[in-house]
Amino acid sequence: MSSVFKYTEYRPEFFDNFFLKVSRFGEFNDPFEMVMGNYLNSVDEQEAELIISLANTLSDGAACYNYAWDAQCGVRASVGVLCFTSKEDNLLMWAHYAKNHEGICIEFDGSSEFFHGKYKDVGKCFDQPVKDHYRNIGELRKVDYKLERPMYLEPSELESDTEAWFVKSPEWQYEEELRILLPLDIAQEVSGLNMPFYAVDPHVIKSIVLGCQMSPTSKREVAEHCKLHGIKVREAFIHSHQFRLDIVDYNEANQYQFQDMYNLSRITRW
Repeated sequence: MSSVFKYTEYRPEFFDNFFLKVSRFGEFNDPFEMVMGNYLNSVDEQEAELIISLANTLSDGAACYNYAWDAQCGVRASVGVLCFTSKEDNLLMWAHYAKNHEGICIEFDGSSEFFHGKYKDVGKCFDQPVKDHYRNIGELRKVDYKLERPMYLEPSELESDTEAWFVKSPEWQYEEELRILLPLDIAQEVSGLNMPFYAVDPHVIKSIVLGCQMSPTSKREVAEHCKLHGIKVREAFIHSHQFRLDIVDYNEANQYQFQDMYNLSRITRW
């Protein structure tokens, strides 16, 4: 994959540290994230009773309690998610994740080591390196969109499951999401912020796309930051007669070419 994209608000400090915030369990805007369905609740009462009769652990209240506690202390507490998408001109993504087109879209080199193995075996357990401790770590994968939620039978399955983290409702299909799972124990922190971050090398960034609602002042700021790091800058403008964006190389003169009082088909703000 040549490029992957991330929509975000414009934060000047990003160009100081190139930190990307990692999302943890319970922090997503979708309440179904990483929450598997209970298989026993999906079958009729007779089949559920048969399954319970064949599985001693399921009828052991203490075991279920321990498994549930382990699930909270397992992969859900140890792994975070970085989310990306496959397109730079998704109108809804600009609106939902880039502050109503005021933010930026970061284009990354999707073939870089960051997305394919750099963090595969760097996780730790009791401060000791553990190879393949959890599945799917450090490898960029597409999200699969299905109506049926992934199911678990025993609570112990929740302790290490990550496959379910790549399945979402078809309602989210417009995002065309890709995501990478990363260990939280080696994430970086910012003083005063209770959030984990991962730094990316500026050389992994192919370009920054400026939102069509971004102010000329902010555009100049981004362009100055990117110039210091050799990062290409592009900018979005609304198309003259279709519901889509024109994305062109950044030039300060574009602001007057595309958005002026005589070009009413492209004006988004007065």
